[in-house]
Parts: sequence; structure tokens; C-alpha cells
Amino acid sequence: MIVKRGSKWGVRIWDKTTQKMVWRGTFDTKAEAKSAEARATLKPRRSKPVTVADWAAIWLSDYARPAAASRNNYRYGAKPVVEALGTTLLADVNRPLARKHAAIWSHSVTKVARAMFGDAMRDGLIEFNPFTGLRIETPRGRKDIDALTEAEIHELAGIAGQHYGPDYGPECAAIILTLGFVGLRPGELCSLRRADLNLEHQEVTVRMNTGADGVEKLPKNGKPRIITLAVEVLDALARVPARIDPDARLFYTLRGQPFNKGNLNYWWRPIGVAWAAKGNKPISLYALRHACATLMLERGLSVWDVAQQLGHSDGGRLVQTLYGHPSEQASRERRRLAMSQRPAQPIEVYRRNTDTGSAA
Repeated sequence: MIVKRGSKWGVRIWDKTTQKMVWRGTFDTKAEAKSAEARATLKPRRSKPVTVADWAAIWLSDYARPAAASRNNYRYGAKPVVEALGTTLLADVNRPLARKHAAIWSHSVTKVARAMFGDAMRDGLIEFNPFTGLRIETPRGRKDIDALTEAEIHELAGIAGQHYGPDYGPECAAIILTLGFVGLRPGELCSLRRADLNLEHQEVTVRMNTGADGVEKLPKNGKPRIITLAVEVLDALARVPARIDPDARLFYTLRGQPFNKGNLNYWWRPIGVAWAAKGNKPISLYALRHACATLMLERGLSVWDVAQQLGHSDGGRLVQTLYGHPSEQASRERRRLAMSQRPAQPIEVYRRNTDTGSAA
């Protein structure tokens, strides 16, 4: 099936194995899409064995993901796979061989290999995916993040303001506070416009997300959302100069250019270096989003509320497993306070049970 996607053409085919429609990629012209559909629906020629290098080239072309960042990640991840197994026949890659290389590769490369061989299996080129269930210890990644405290977020904002000076510093501090107390994705912050703010209702509408290439698209879950601004952010935004253009972005680079994920990371780099130079554990810009999730949980909001703020559509599952890092010490303190309160009057049921027991 060929579908129109804006100015491009997408291809979906029926997968007999999973009994589902499978996305095969996005193409610039309808002719390219038809060619990809034809290749996908033809049965593979068993008379011509396919090597890993052959399949990698087909996979990167015909199974290309819509997002440019995903395509780049897959291309970089496939390179070590081809270097190690390129001349090996696809069907000859068994589980011990896969495990041998996966133990050396980074986790991201192994994920690409698993995805690449998974598509080969679904297309009938191989009988099984040798990169599934390898039981190799994987990094916990964001699960092991030590969430920043409110004081640390303010300290980071101070570092940003001091580094970029009195003219641009207040805007930089506002960026840190917005990320830390609102929980935006970096790309969403890049797309914010002053027109999206509703300061009277303490809200902002997240409409778009800017990629590393500067192109705007819908947020990750595909739809805009209205989220709440913390009071710390309201005060900081009051110090950010407004642009004359009604469609102006809320934040700009030092040179007055719109932010994208690339130059935002460049902007963050000296702040992160200065933070680590003070003896702190190195952190990424994304740590501010985790800090926001943790702060909201510690302030008593439900995981559903936090998920809505972050733009998750899973009802809070990801917040529980990945994003929320509440302080154990703060949790113990809340439990201690809750369990230290005595009832104003003795509980009658308890008194009756005690009296009955003593009489017996």
C-alpha cells in the first residue's frame, strides 16, 4: 500500500508472519515508493544468498525511518555490524556469533543489529533473529540518573547566567529553569514561541518540536499539549526580552538565531563543564527533564499528572519505570511524619477488642 505523507510517499505492506501492516519507509517520489513496494512483496531469491552487507544496504534504503535523527542513528549503528559481519551470509549468523560480537559492540549498535535482523526475519530471509534474548548485561541508562534537586537547578541557572553575562545571561537562566521546572524536551523548548504562553493561566501550549536539522514537526506523541508553568519559570520569563515579531521564538542563541537541538547542545556545553568543575557529577541537558519529573512526584502529583506534563501517552508507566527518581530520604521523612500522627480519640473498635481480650 502506498500512502501520501505530506510531500513524500510512504509504503506499507502486509506481513504474513505478524498478520499486521508493516511500515517500509518514506520516499521522495511515488515511483520510488512503487519500486520499494515491489521489492518488498517479491519473495526473496534463495538461489542468490544474501550477505550481511547486502542486507544492510537494502535495509538502510528500503526500511528508512521517517525521522532524520533515526536514519542517522541506524546508519552509524549499521557500520560496525557490516565491518564485523559484512561478508558473512545473513543465514549463517547464528546465536553464538551474534553474542560474540554483541559483547564487544555498544548497546546502541546491538539494538541496530537486532532491528536489522528482525526485519530480515519478518521478510523470510532468515528463520530467526540471532540478536534477540542474548542475556548480555545492558546499561541502565536513565534509570540510574541521580535527579537534580530544586537548589541544584537554581545553581545551574546561576552558572548559565554568570557564564553568558548580564545581557544574555537572564535568558540563559530562564532556559535552565524552564527545562528543570516544566519538563520540556529540548526540541520542544527550541520551538516555543511567546504566543504559546498564557501567563494569566500559568500555562504554555507545546505545539512543535525542532530537530537537529532545524526542521519543526509535531511533538513526539504527534499532538500538541497544554502544560503548567512553575512560579519559578514565570519570574524568569519576565526577564526575557520580547521580540517584535508575533511569531518569534521564546528563546534565541547568543547570535540571535533560532535554537535547534544541535546548537542548544553547543550552548549547554560550557554550562555542563562549569558544573562538573565544581566537583559535581557530569550531567546532560536531558537531566533537567528527569529533575522536573522527580520534583512533581515529590510535590505529590500522580504519575498520570506527571505523564501529561511530559507528553507521555502511556498513563504514567514510563514515569514509574524511567523518569521518576524521588529522593529516598524525602520519602522516609514523609512516611515518618504520616506515621507519627496520633488520633485525637482512641479508636472504638480497638478499645472493644482490647476490653474483650482482657475479660477473657
